[in-house]
Amino acid sequence: MSASLYPAFLVFAIIMVVTPGPANLLLMSSGASHGFYKSIPFVVGVTFGKLFLTIGLGFGFLTILNSNVLFLQILKFIGTAYICWLSYKLLYLDFTSNNLKYEKSVPSIFNGLLVHPLNPKGWAMVIAAYTQFTSLGNLQSEINWITEVIIVASTFFGIQVFSHSLWCWSGDIIFKFLSKKNFLKKLLVITLSFLTVATVIYSNFFI
Repeated sequence: MSASLYPAFLVFAIIMVVTPGPANLLLMSSGASHGFYKSIPFVVGVTFGKLFLTIGLGFGFLTILNSNVLFLQILKFIGTAYICWLSYKLLYLDFTSNNLKYEKSVPSIFNGLLVHPLNPKGWAMVIAAYTQFTSLGNLQSEINWITEVIIVASTFFGIQVFSHSLWCWSGDIIFKFLSKKNFLKKLLVITLSFLTVATVIYSNFFI
C-alpha cells in the first residue's frame, strides 16, 4: 500500500466501521440493555474478533475463500443465525429485575469474538480493503505483504476501538436516560434488535 493510497483506504475504513451495521447495532443494544461498563467485555470481543479476522484473511484465508464459494454461502447462514440469536437474547430481557438471571444475560467477550467472523459483511469489508488498496497478487510490490497486513489490521483496529466504544456508550446514555422508563427502554431494545436482524439479512442476502 503506497503512501498516496493510504488516505483513500483510511476514508474507506472509517466509513465501513463507523456506519450502522449488525455489529454496531448489537453494541448499541447491549449498551442500552446493560450499560457501557458491563458491556466492555462484549466491546473488547467484537473489536478483537475483527482484528483476528483481518489478520487471518491477510495470511491465507483469502485463498481458501477464492477457491471455495460454498464456504461463504454457509458462513452467511451461520452468521445470520448467530447474530439473530444475540438479538433474541437482548430482546427478551426483564428490565424490572436485577436478579442473577439478568446479570448472566450480558453478552460475553466470547460472544463478541464471534460477531465479525460470523458476519459476512465483516468479511466483505476486509476483502475489499485487501483487493482494492493493497498489492495483493502483485509480486513486484515495493512493500512487504506482512507490512501491508499490519497496516490494514491496525487501521481497522484503531477505528473500531473508538467506533465500537462510541456505539455502546451511546446506548448507555439512552440506558441512563430511560432508567426509570422500562417501557421506553424495552421499546428501544426491540427496535434495535429488529434493525440488527433486518440489517444482517439485507446485507447478507440482498446486496
